[in-house]
Amino acid sequence: MLAYAAFFFMVFVTAVAVFLQVQGQELTRAENAYAQEIAYGFADSIHVAFVAGPGFSGSVSVPPKLLGKAYWLYLSKASDAASQETGFIYVAWDSANGEASFSAPTVTADYEIGPGSSGMVTYEGNYIVIDPSEGTRIKISNEGGKIKIEGLA
Repeated sequence: MLAYAAFFFMVFVTAVAVFLQVQGQELTRAENAYAQEIAYGFADSIHVAFVAGPGFSGSVSVPPKLLGKAYWLYLSKASDAASQETGFIYVAWDSANGEASFSAPTVTADYEIGPGSSGMVTYEGNYIVIDPSEGTRIKISNEGGKIKIEGLA
């Protein structure tokens, strides 16, 4: 009787281990897919502002969490757009396997922070960092060919 119980217990433990592994892989895939959607959506909004030309102003909303996890948007920028890498959006978050990120290309332009960002949009080296946990609405405007990013909280 104990041999049968031990056998079925081992089958059960193996099935649970396989299920948990598959579930972890699916969660990682879902996080990457959602990060891709966020990155490309934000990149498209920047592209619209750039193509619309000077005087354009619009707002975009981003989700406050990435599948329940905090995340950050990094927009590469430079004071001289032609001399350094610009035009990439990075979505970074802490996943179960450590820090994860996804990048999407956008236009090469001169980027800066708008005046009323209220801590939601900050500089970090050659990046403009957007923290959606501080607010989910972002104003994107084109002022004389310069793309301004401003948090609306």
